[in-house]
Amino acid sequence: MENYKKKCLNIFIVLLIITSCNTQNSENKTKVSQIIANKEMEQKKKETYNVFNDYFPAEKFDITEFNVKRKGKDDYYFIDNNDMEVHQFVDEEYPFKVRGYWEKRKYPNFAYEFVSAYNAKGLLLHTVTIFQSVEFGLVKYYDDSGNVTKEEDLDIPYKFSIDDLITKMKTEYNVDITDSRICRSIGRGIEAEYNNSPLYDVYMVADPISGQFLCYVIDGITGETLYTTTRYRGEKRGALTDEYFNSLKK
Repeated sequence: MENYKKKCLNIFIVLLIITSCNTQNSENKTKVSQIIANKEMEQKKKETYNVFNDYFPAEKFDITEFNVKRKGKDDYYFIDNNDMEVHQFVDEEYPFKVRGYWEKRKYPNFAYEFVSAYNAKGLLLHTVTIFQSVEFGLVKYYDDSGNVTKEEDLDIPYKFSIDDLITKMKTEYNVDITDSRICRSIGRGIEAEYNNSPLYDVYMVADPISGQFLCYVIDGITGETLYTTTRYRGEKRGALTDEYFNSLKK
């Protein structure tokens, strides 16, 4: 009888430990989920122009449908019911081994693009939003169940955000850089010659017939316009930021 009581007590202790561990794991998962949710909320507050703020990608890439519709090609393009341009393609390596799948979504003539990466089984791996070729905001990484496991904030160095840049170009220069017909390109990066600070470079179409562009270099922290110039299609003048730094030396 005594041994039976000891066995019951030992089982009870083990169950308490397991329950405690499960509770702790659950609490940790809840904390992580809350942190991610808070980050997403803060990011959405900053992105008033981003049309993909509330977009949720498909957790599973439909490989069967893709293989039927691509008709032997590597990619498939269509317009969905929301008038969104969708470009899907397979990532293969020789000899015909599938590494994964990609999907890009955008609206016609609009600068934003949403990119989703899937593994060879069609499960969602990560997503990123692009503005005029600039990856920005939160890169989200997913597990096999479609849960966000990690986020990378690409905007941390840029106190002057993409939204701020859109507003500045509208108010100061009366141009809409969300329109890809008007804005040729935008780039940004950390420049060693500028005290390791971030800069934007912006190319606007001034005259499509002559191929003239209005070009701007803008401080990625203060939003100050540091340099303006004009360029023409086909010119080989190097990077716009290099031209700006060279102008300072003169």
